[in-house]
Amino acid sequence: MKLSPELLDELRTTTRRALRAAAGDVIEELDLAGLLVDTGSGGSGLGEREMVLVANELGSALSPSAFLPTAVIASTFLSHADTAAAADLLAAVVGGTSRCAVALAGADTTAVEATSTADGEWSVSGSTAALISPSQSDVLLTVASTGDGAALFAVAIEHAGVTPADQLDSDRGLVDVTLVQSPARQLASPTATATGSAAAYRRSLLAVAGEQVGVARACLETAVEYAKTRTQFGSPIGSYQAIKHRCTDVLLNIELADSVVAQAADGGALDDAELAFVVAARAAVVAAESCIHIHGGIGFTWEHSAHRYLRRAQVNASLLGPSALHRNAIAVSAGLTGA
Repeated sequence: MKLSPELLDELRTTTRRALRAAAGDVIEELDLAGLLVDTGSGGSGLGEREMVLVANELGSALSPSAFLPTAVIASTFLSHADTAAAADLLAAVVGGTSRCAVALAGADTTAVEATSTADGEWSVSGSTAALISPSQSDVLLTVASTGDGAALFAVAIEHAGVTPADQLDSDRGLVDVTLVQSPARQLASPTATATGSAAAYRRSLLAVAGEQVGVARACLETAVEYAKTRTQFGSPIGSYQAIKHRCTDVLLNIELADSVVAQAADGGALDDAELAFVVAARAAVVAAESCIHIHGGIGFTWEHSAHRYLRRAQVNASLLGPSALHRNAIAVSAGLTGA
């Protein structure tokens, strides 16, 4: 289901209002955990365009949220799973009684290994990075290798060793997870896991790209407002060509990124999502750096918020793998290089 332009504006306004109120996680305040889940499973049945819109606002506000790990990645994975345990967990996620952390194994499906115990249960072992909700997650979703291929498992968070990752942005929710023969439930067969993984990865690219566009817009708005009021040699610094050109370049990057992300959300191709991720990442990093430079000395201080936007932009740019990975995928799709 796609919302009309009027309803999209209403969703944007409502999300902004909830973020400004800062009463808690926006997915709790607006019941967004089931945004992408079919109505038959209790969700809202909305699509990727609406997902990107919410991500835009989260990026602008730099708000810690379970939106990416729970509402985007976990719900997509669970929607493609083929077990009763996955259906039960999805219902708990949509109902707000469960929040998921998700392992970011990337292309390395052997980072975590699953072993079948004598009584037919499973345990998992390995180390991986993960995204965790700002409110306490109770379940970790991870792909683990089995004798029949990679499958999706759920591990109770108390059975996982979780430590904050060494990162630029502590609000992003990146953690290091260590699993040592941790009891686990299999949620999907290898076939369903592969399908779910592909869908979750594509949506992750779009959601992070949408967040990057929000980061870039917030940086541009802050820089332009400062350039209007900060005077030097008797004139606002925004009257100087160097500042005008820099802001214009940032605006062009943002408009390009916004269009590419919108096209990818309406399309459905993985290649488009990869392109959106790369273009949006560049727009966010350039906008954040420009915001700092336009602010001059105050922009480089710890007290100003500009560095927080730069941190978020840089962490997001590598959240789903190095930039070379995404650029190579784009090159392959264009026939410029081999796989």
